[in-house]
Amino acid sequence: AQAILAWASRGWHKRGVAMAETPPNGGEGQGAWPSSPTTAPGATAAAVVASPAGAGGSPAAASSDGGGVGCAPAAAAATSAMGDGGAAAESAHRGLLEFAESAKAGALPSIAESPHLNEELEGIIREVASTGATNGYPWDALRRLLARKVELVLAEFWREMPDMKVQEGESFEAAAVEPLTRCILEPRREGAPFTVQRLCELLAEPRGVYKSTRKYLYALQRAVLVVSTDEALDVAGEPQSAAAAAATAAMSGGALATRKRKLPPELSNGVVAE
Repeated sequence: AQAILAWASRGWHKRGVAMAETPPNGGEGQGAWPSSPTTAPGATAAAVVASPAGAGGSPAAASSDGGGVGCAPAAAAATSAMGDGGAAAESAHRGLLEFAESAKAGALPSIAESPHLNEELEGIIREVASTGATNGYPWDALRRLLARKVELVLAEFWREMPDMKVQEGESFEAAAVEPLTRCILEPRREGAPFTVQRLCELLAEPRGVYKSTRKYLYALQRAVLVVSTDEALDVAGEPQSAAAAAATAAMSGGALATRKRKLPPELSNGVVAE
C-alpha cells in the first residue's frame, strides 16, 4: 500500500510540473502562458519600478506590490516643484531689491541702451496684474519698477504712434512721462494702493486694448493719480500734491480736469469745478 501511495504521489507531482511549464494550446493563442521566468515576490516591485513605461512597467503595479514604492517619485517631484517655486520667488525678490537700489542711485541705463526689463522683473509685474497681491514686495522697491516700466512703455508708444500734441520746444517725456513717474515715486503711502493691479495690467499688456498713445496715457493717468493721492485727504479738503496736479494739467492740455460732484438740493443746478 505504501508503494502504491508513493507511486501515485510521484505521478501527480510530475503532472503538476508539466502543467506549470506547458502553456495551454501548446503555447499559442490568447491562452498562452507568459514566457518570462517566474520571479520571486519580493523582486516584483523593484522590477516594475526599474522597467520603463515602454517596456510594460507600471507605477500602479509597483505601488501595490511594493508597499507604495511607486508613490515616492511623485512625492519627490512635488517637493522639488515646491522648492523651485520658493527659490524663484526669493530670486525675484532679490532681483527687485537690486533693481530698486540701482534706480535710487541713478545707475539705470538709458531707455535707448536698455529698452526692456529682464524676464524676472517682467514676471513681477505680470504676477501683480494677475493676482492683485504684491506678495511681500516692498512698495518702495515695487514703485521704482513700475515707474521704469511706465517710461519704457510710453517711449515705445510714442515711437509708433505720436498722436498727442505737446507744446513747441517741449519733449513728450517732459510733458507727459515725467509727471506720471513723479506721481508714482512720491512717498505718500506706506504700501501699494488698491489701484496697483489695474496699473500693472496696463503695463503688462499695453497693447491689449490701446493703440493710441494719447488714450493709453489717459488710462495710465487714471490709475497713477489714484496711486499718488489719498482719497481721504481729498475728502478732508486738502490740496492735491504738486506732482499730481502737474500730471493732471499735462494730461488735460494745461487745464485742470473737472468732475461732477453730488450737491445739496438747494445747489443742484450747477457743476462745481475742483
